[in-house]
Amino acid sequence: MPRFVRISKEVIHIPSLANVSMGTTCLGAPFLCFYYHNQKNQTIGYGFGKWNDCERDLIRVKSAMIEIEKIIGEVPLTEEIKTPLIEVKVTDP
Repeated sequence: MPRFVRISKEVIHIPSLANVSMGTTCLGAPFLCFYYHNQKNQTIGYGFGKWNDCERDLIRVKSAMIEIEKIIGEVPLTEEIKTPLIEVKVTDP
């Protein structure tokens, strides 16, 4: 289970990611944009003609996110604990 993915000099923590997308600058250079659960965004640019590298990294990150989601999806976020009910009688004075 890859919890971290290295892209260039950046290390991406996969469980913190909400989404990742691929885009282009106004001049046509590809980049990846990472959206985190804490509302932070991060962009990694690739330079002109690096479409294959950008797409390869996008696939790596998406597949790691899917693996993490499968594992975390089986873990319940809350735990049900059965507690006995205690009956309390209130009397008026």
